[in-house]
Amino acid sequence: QYHAYHKPISLLIISKLEMGDAVDEHELTLCCALCCANCSTLPCASGWCGVSGKVGCCCLNIEVCLKPGAPCLPLCCCGPTCDGCKGLSSQLQCCCVVLNAAIPCNDEVPVAVVVGGLMLFPKCGCCVKQREIMER
Repeated sequence: QYHAYHKPISLLIISKLEMGDAVDEHELTLCCALCCANCSTLPCASGWCGVSGKVGCCCLNIEVCLKPGAPCLPLCCCGPTCDGCKGLSSQLQCCCVVLNAAIPCNDEVPVAVVVGGLMLFPKCGCCVKQREIMER
């Protein structure tokens, strides 16, 4: 099985932006997390320059993206979108810091417990990449 995180980083940035997702969750390193909320960092080569955010309730999402190379949203840099019902979710990225939360947890926000970069659940480790726990 071929996963996106096996691609070179430059291709990851392009493919994620083309798909309309400003943050590649596979590249995030978890710093702290409690259940369905986390704070992570993006590596320097993962397109961390800029600011992006999205908030969703059921099927309505509001997105903001001020990143170089990002696709235009309906109102230039922000806009509403509508997709499948997902409960509550939010994501905020400013430079290399990313905050995520979701109720219930989803593919972009897996259940985790991390304190100061030390992961306690669902596996033990230090500076664990989110991709390592996303497909459990």
